Amino acid sequence: MTTPVTILTGFLGAGKTTLLRHLLRHIDAHRVVVVENEFGAANIDSELLEEISPGMVRRVNGCICCAVEVDLRHTFRSLIEARKRGHIDFDRVILETTGMADAAGVAETFSRRDEIAEAFRLDAIVTVVDARHGIVDLRNSPVAQTQVALADVLVVSKADLVDAEAMAAVSARLAEANPTATRIEALHGAVEPAQVLDVDAFGRFRLRRLVRVGGHAHDPFGSVVLEDDGPHDLRRLGAWLRRLSRERPYDLYRYKGVIRAGGGRRVVLQGVHDLFSLQTARRWRADETPRTTLVMIGVDLDPTELQAALEAARLRR
Repeated sequence: MTTPVTILTGFLGAGKTTLLRHLLRHIDAHRVVVVENEFGAANIDSELLEEISPGMVRRVNGCICCAVEVDLRHTFRSLIEARKRGHIDFDRVILETTGMADAAGVAETFSRRDEIAEAFRLDAIVTVVDARHGIVDLRNSPVAQTQVALADVLVVSKADLVDAEAMAAVSARLAEANPTATRIEALHGAVEPAQVLDVDAFGRFRLRRLVRVGGHAHDPFGSVVLEDDGPHDLRRLGAWLRRLSRERPYDLYRYKGVIRAGGGRRVVLQGVHDLFSLQTARRWRADETPRTTLVMIGVDLDPTELQAALEAARLRR
């Protein structure tokens, strides 16, 4: 049985460690390995976490995006070996990135067919957004944009520091940027563990009612919702996604959806940059109309162009 891994990310000062400390206090911290990425020599956050979860914190120093191939993979391999030898036992891993990290590179760690993927599975990407500075960060920082785009769960922190109008503005911007993510408002990092752990976001896709919101002229980052009756040819659809991610590797952040495939199959799409999977899921329910619905999140995405490409991938009769 694979161990779930939660990637906890968010921009500088968003409140990631506060949230993590709260979680560790409300679950069995002795059964959780925390992989802590810190940039610089002072391991302040790690020391704070060690107070709650002694002996269960592993550190990856430097830029975690650059360290994925070496340090991060070494950390997970060492966890596999330590568990085999009986030196440690755990039920889950929470991986906290630095404020400037792109979680896509971290997620790739669990996408390969190797011993890490056999032992661990990506459960969800949880992004913390500062209620006071979130809109400014999204406007000015591509890193913050990517972190929001990749999220399965968005935790809006420091809700006590803004009024209702400001909170509504932040929530509206996040809904526009990533309409499929669950949004939670948090005071001092206080969220229910079940809201961010065991989400199984990469194992299923819960289709929500999506609202189309126009983007801002000064802010090309946003989402596009595509719908088509289909059915769709998975080979042609896959070829289109591979071509799109190859041509625009830094513009397409996250994409998800449910596909009406041939033979009445219901197929779930999960994608991060150029990595994606197509998996047959449960059958269509009696109250559902079989059709394809995709959500594309990124920069300067042309709805007309994407819709035409989706329609071109229909199954030919």
